Amino acid sequence: MPQKQAHPLRLPLLALVGGALAVAFAPIFPKMAMDASAIGPIATAFWRLSLATPVLLAVWLMARFLNKSSRTGEIKPVSIPWLLLPGLLFGLDLLTWHLSFPLTTAANATLLANLEVVLVGIVGWLILKERMGWQFGAGGLLALAGVVILMSFGPEAEEGRNPLMGDLLAMLTAVWYASYILSIKRVRRRWSAISVILATTIVGAIVLFISAILAGETLLPDATDAWLYLILLAIIPHCLGQGLIVYSLASLPASLAAVTLLLQPVGAACWGWLILGEALNLPQIMAGLIVLAGIALARLGTLE
Repeated sequence: MPQKQAHPLRLPLLALVGGALAVAFAPIFPKMAMDASAIGPIATAFWRLSLATPVLLAVWLMARFLNKSSRTGEIKPVSIPWLLLPGLLFGLDLLTWHLSFPLTTAANATLLANLEVVLVGIVGWLILKERMGWQFGAGGLLALAGVVILMSFGPEAEEGRNPLMGDLLAMLTAVWYASYILSIKRVRRRWSAISVILATTIVGAIVLFISAILAGETLLPDATDAWLYLILLAIIPHCLGQGLIVYSLASLPASLAAVTLLLQPVGAACWGWLILGEALNLPQIMAGLIVLAGIALARLGTLE
């Protein structure tokens, strides 16, 4: 009997693990595209969203066709600005995150961006009056200690690299992503998940296009390999990874899902080592484990 109860969770759990490992490629493919061509970091973020838009649009149209009677996702003019807000914040999130990629390692960029968990918890506690367990405070302090160690023993500065600036940009990414998560909470009351993801992707792409133009970046890569990496960036982390995660969250306990998603920074560190040759030193590994433990503890504290 226990086996029959556990079996239905097997597929969602596998989907969650696969989604986390797919999203972990998000810092890898932009680095590969930039190494293969003269394209800039903001432009890689723009192509991630613009190339994913047709896929998401097709899914949205299919969902509308299969559920014509549903009013979920219907456009309501009064609340349209709220629908645009997550896209603006997600665009800023990808802007600072992609700018960090050439400056620091994929592991650092992903790990520090995941501090959004702590920031969302703080806002939820102070402003939204959400209840927090003792684990949140302890986890936040532990994660902060790990960040200090990580930034102190980060990769050595090389030509074209500035690890400290890259780490700071990754931490700013956590601020934007936390704001994005909080805005999603408001928007999801009126629209379906696919409608929100599609709108966020389109608005984010517009934000990144304008940013790339203002920064004077080259938008079109000059190498076939770079186009391949950009297509993989749109399909694997954005469409496949996010899709698997959204699918799995409907069936799994929140606490299990939250901890399992910590595979993302671990996966980014592994992919960065295996594909980009970004080996981690012992202090970095220890600091990363401390940050992961802190984030996991903080997540448990927000789920009580």
